[in-house]
Amino acid sequence: MKSEDSKTNPWLSIPASDYEGHMSSPLVMQLGFLNGLFEKLMKRHRPENLAVAGCTTGNGFEHIDFMITKRVVAIDINPEYLEIVRERYDRGGDMIETICADVNACGLEPGSMDLVHCALLFEYVDPAVTLATVTRWLKPSGLVSVVLQLEDEMHGKVTETTFTSLKRLETIMRLVDPREFGEITAGNGLRPEWKERVSLPNGKRFFVAVYRSA
Repeated sequence: MKSEDSKTNPWLSIPASDYEGHMSSPLVMQLGFLNGLFEKLMKRHRPENLAVAGCTTGNGFEHIDFMITKRVVAIDINPEYLEIVRERYDRGGDMIETICADVNACGLEPGSMDLVHCALLFEYVDPAVTLATVTRWLKPSGLVSVVLQLEDEMHGKVTETTFTSLKRLETIMRLVDPREFGEITAGNGLRPEWKERVSLPNGKRFFVAVYRSA
């Protein structure tokens, strides 16, 4: 899911149960938020070819209509997460392609995707490098959907929960300023389709946007 050397990346040491427990905690509330956003994207944009970069355990994949979306590529660095994706959403074994790799090294072919979804990914990678990679995957007029966590004086980057393994992410997590991200997208020939800021009931704030390839 996230960049850094594969032997030292903290994401490899976070069990799926900890990840899902943390994200669904009332203190975090992000699992439901991201699920609803993914459903909205599927209904609004109806991609025929979809890649999810940093897919973790496939939150929201139940909203994929395989009569519309003919190809789904799930990318993550943690093999346990991808195994859960296959068990939950691809029982036939041929509906979802899984790639266990750093996003920048996954080898997805250029010009193949209608939509690439990147939720809470750019905090763990070099945004300029990874966005350039993702943009190459897009078909003409293809879309990149993005969720960025916003800085918040009332909350730490990683919320304290009983799932303490998530605290390891603080060593590699770097919040991305949406204005700087906008400059990177423009430099890659992407223009904003829509964007908004979302505040959760617990006070956590996020920047959500979809960009279209020129």
